[in-house]
Amino acid sequence: MVDEVEKIISRLNGIDPERPYFDPLVVEEAVSRHARLIGFRDVAFTWAMGPQQADAALSGIDFSSAESCLWADVTKSMRREALAELNADRAVAGAYEKAQAAAAERVADALHLEIFALTLRNLISSDARARGYNVASLVTSVMRDVVANSSVESERLEDLNEAYLPFADALMAGLGSFWIVGERFVCLPLPRLKLEDGALISDGRPAAVWPNGEAYAFREDGFFPALQSVEW
Repeated sequence: MVDEVEKIISRLNGIDPERPYFDPLVVEEAVSRHARLIGFRDVAFTWAMGPQQADAALSGIDFSSAESCLWADVTKSMRREALAELNADRAVAGAYEKAQAAAAERVADALHLEIFALTLRNLISSDARARGYNVASLVTSVMRDVVANSSVESERLEDLNEAYLPFADALMAGLGSFWIVGERFVCLPLPRLKLEDGALISDGRPAAVWPNGEAYAFREDGFFPALQSVEW
């Protein structure tokens, strides 16, 4: 599994932020694979090709409803069961804590997805803002857990990590963020980013452009609509 992790990290580091690959069919296949592994069967997809479209698609959704919380409840339950299995043996729990710390350091040194961990706090309405999942951040966490799990024996943790690994394929196919309502995924692709010295430009020019042409300038306090129209 260690060799496989290195291959995945290498592929993830190969994503071009200025021209990310985008294949919605590959994304949907990967996310559907994840869904099947956690017991979801009839997954539907809504694609929003820019933050404004995502905000419109999420408008009016009650994110406190049982339907909206279903995915989070299922995955939290799986994680609780995995941690209970680990904590049943004090030696295993201790080994896992040490493995987690080592894995966090290793992944931080080897995996570089920070530029894709975009915060959409001022582009998405408040109700939906806290319920979105940034795929780059999710995948970074998954890779840390996969590395740590190689140091201990836990079937439930292995099942949990296997269920989350498809998001690595989804990120490589261009999935940037998503929201879940029941078994419906609202998906937002990665934007094209404009970088200078490895950082987003912040001089008023478009720093992030989504497939529908929505363009945003960047400042430290967030993204703002760019003054010019830009084609993706």
